[in-house]
Amino acid sequence: MDILSDDELIAELKKRFDQTKQALYDVKMISKKLEDVNHKLQLSEQVKSNFVSHMKNEINNPLSCILGMSQQLSSNASDPAMVASVASLIHTEAFSLDFQLRNIFAAAELESGDTVLQPSLMDINTMITSSIESFQHLITEKNLSVHFSPNGDEKQRLRFKTDADRLSLVFANLLSNAIEFNQDGGQITIHADILDNTLTMSVTDTGFGINMAELDRLFDRFVQGEHGMRKSHKGHGLGLSITQAVLDLMQGTVSVTSPANKGATFTISIPELQTDGDADAFSVDGNDFLFGDDDGLEAF
Repeated sequence: MDILSDDELIAELKKRFDQTKQALYDVKMISKKLEDVNHKLQLSEQVKSNFVSHMKNEINNPLSCILGMSQQLSSNASDPAMVASVASLIHTEAFSLDFQLRNIFAAAELESGDTVLQPSLMDINTMITSSIESFQHLITEKNLSVHFSPNGDEKQRLRFKTDADRLSLVFANLLSNAIEFNQDGGQITIHADILDNTLTMSVTDTGFGINMAELDRLFDRFVQGEHGMRKSHKGHGLGLSITQAVLDLMQGTVSVTSPANKGATFTISIPELQTDGDADAFSVDGNDFLFGDDDGLEAF
């Protein structure tokens, strides 16, 4: 065994000390990362648990209302005024339930990674006007005015190759958000344009706006600006996260601007879907049609 000089011994000890110090640092960093992962997992489980609990009410409440009102309707069908009133309430509750379930199913599909885009030539103007009509009972309830201003030439506006069902859900979530967080008697302005094979749509409301501190978390799943007893708005914090996830899938973007106390504007931009050939279907507000013979279109 070689005998080390004092300088060599000091150098060897320093080298081993540095190695030990680096190893301890690496262990510390790994431990911190594990703690961060564990914290995120705990938060995820808590959020999911809260979501399940919240969704139980969000689904059970309209179902209970529908069952109760339909029973009332069947036992008092002789009163036309009552029938009309109850039927309207049933429609409102059923619409809310259907919309929530569409978001839940979309979230589950995105989570599983099984989502496959289905391109079709879509009538953007018709999709927007149809969505407005479907939300009309909520628009009327809050006495809102809705202004739709399509841009571009007629041919461009009518046909855009995209996934009709998913774009319809994205727009429906933006419109629902603008209605829910608007002031009574407020206004919603919608713009649509197609330029260079890119569709841009914006939805602007005249609500109280969005707290700047909430902007970073706005598109997080299951997150809302209000919680617990302070919660005055419906919903489950899923719509905007689905909007973000679907647009990511479609290679699109979403942005939001919200001047203080002056409402909010959500803007989405998506490129036209590229396929090997022309889309073999044409979609009006999410309903697809195969191109049949010259006599007409065959729905599916």
